[in-house]
Amino acid sequence: MGNKGNIDIPLPSGMKLLEDGQHAQDALCNMLKDVKGFEVFDRADLEFLARHMKAYRVQAGSTIFREGDRNSYLSVLIEGRVGVYKEDSDDEVKFFAAISPGRIFGEISVIDNLPYSASIVAESDATIITMSRESFRQCVDANPAIGVRMLDLIANLLCARLRSVSNQLVDYIDV
Repeated sequence: MGNKGNIDIPLPSGMKLLEDGQHAQDALCNMLKDVKGFEVFDRADLEFLARHMKAYRVQAGSTIFREGDRNSYLSVLIEGRVGVYKEDSDDEVKFFAAISPGRIFGEISVIDNLPYSASIVAESDATIITMSRESFRQCVDANPAIGVRMLDLIANLLCARLRSVSNQLVDYIDV
């Protein structure tokens, strides 16, 4: 079936498409099956999702997403390490967090279609899987059951991040 429905939005030049076509879809399924949260999807579901995704090799030092960009990609880090950077109120860029393999990033922009809230930079050569907002919406429309599971995966991820942040901020609250 090829990548029917996968909408291409330009990505940074430091990213190289690994493959396209059926072989790439099989590779994507194999990569996704080991990612936390994707265990709720059977092989047929992963094959459906893979038709709406692409895998890229990213060079160390490449900016994958820049804070303020509107490219709206949900991404999964398969291999390597990426860092999250955010500008503070003085416009100084600060390291915020590290993302390790098997983690999802960029998911908020796929849901709210707003600019990225932080920059993502490859700290080492990395492999990522991406799904554009348009492809995500097509998945939800074409297969609502898979769409609900994807939305549940994202909701659980966001809840875990919110809990983590609230636990970190509680020490700074002065009542």
